[in-house]
Amino acid sequence: MIAGPLAEQARRTAHLITSRLADPRYVADRAAASIDDPNNPGPRHASSLLAGDAGLALLLRVASKAHPESGDHWRRAAHETLTRAVRSTHERPLFGHGIVAGSAGLALVLSEFAADDHRYQRPLDGLHTRLADQLRARNNPVAGSHASVAEYDALQGAAGTLGYLLSVPGPDAVLRDCIHGLIDELVRLCTPAPTEVESRWVIPPEDYPLPSEVEKYPHGYINLGLAHGIPGPLAALSLAWRAGYRRPGIREAIGNGIALLSSAACEDGFGADWPSGIPLDPEGRRTQARHPARTAWCYGAPGIAAALLIAADALEDERLRAYAVAAFEASLRRSEEHLHSLAPTICHGLAGLLAICEVFARTTDSAQARASLPALTERLLAHCSEGLAFGVQNLEMPDLRIDNPDFLCGASGVAAALWTVSAPVSRRWQRSLLIA
Repeated sequence: MIAGPLAEQARRTAHLITSRLADPRYVADRAAASIDDPNNPGPRHASSLLAGDAGLALLLRVASKAHPESGDHWRRAAHETLTRAVRSTHERPLFGHGIVAGSAGLALVLSEFAADDHRYQRPLDGLHTRLADQLRARNNPVAGSHASVAEYDALQGAAGTLGYLLSVPGPDAVLRDCIHGLIDELVRLCTPAPTEVESRWVIPPEDYPLPSEVEKYPHGYINLGLAHGIPGPLAALSLAWRAGYRRPGIREAIGNGIALLSSAACEDGFGADWPSGIPLDPEGRRTQARHPARTAWCYGAPGIAAALLIAADALEDERLRAYAVAAFEASLRRSEEHLHSLAPTICHGLAGLLAICEVFARTTDSAQARASLPALTERLLAHCSEGLAFGVQNLEMPDLRIDNPDFLCGASGVAAALWTVSAPVSRRWQRSLLIA
């Protein structure tokens, strides 16, 4: 963690942001008055971890431990916010299972509350039952020649949900069956059939979420972002291996993911870097990507390095661990030239980079990661101001300034990152990003 006056400033700023987000009427009014965030089309959903009130409840719970002087106040506010999020599911049921706005995301929040307060265990058990029902009701998403990104990714799909379930202490037989099913699904995704050129991780043009991707990838591609691509399944399967699960093919699938990312790396003057995706040619063979991705959690070297670090720890592979550390350190050096241009938020900005840096600084011997924590914190604090509605704004190109209160692309994620580097808090929220 950081220390001294910088840590005090980080805590003051996190306190400011959290205080603004504790008032539900204020949050609703200021979010409604802001321009829309292109990352979150449509209305906010109270039950969403990464884009709604459930995420605010998680932040308030973190703050109750980070700032003991106001602990009772934050706990009451957290309970009220979580209650609104849970009650909202009566009118708008959780149809999805994923982390961003589904049952796994809300369950992750409830699990943080239940970890030291048994009163939350009963609603958590009920939500686990719903999550298990949702998973059993799914059609096998990788039974065909490919899987949709939304079925396997970290935000909506199997990787994020598996990551959460692996954090449940002592899962019962029903949850263990769900874990087995998700592992098998991701193993199949990452394992080619004998007659296939590529694994089922290829995304065909008809499944592109954005029409603009057709011009960039006319014949299909393999997504390399931690948010939506193969690093998510790699991290989730590695977490499963680390937790002792030995389903058929899991070790080979982890190896396939590592090999894919290793072969897709490109070198620049700083070290290893990665594109957003690998284009395919008309025959379905991989071609060379033209441009590296951004330096962020969602796409680029920081998120990929975090996934590789989890894989290295799971397999006890010191060479892979050194490679992951070197790749992250390269991303830190690369980012020094354009830190000023990064948005402050988690998804593709400074808070996400800071969160990953905290993981590397805490769990590896990277002196550069530890040395970079203060600089990243200072740069993130430069975006924060008491004059802003939530203390910090999301910034989107070309010049959009958005008052977003939420976790993934808004103020609560910034506050969580600042609390985490400056105070002794639970890091359970990092599992929602598959970085720890």
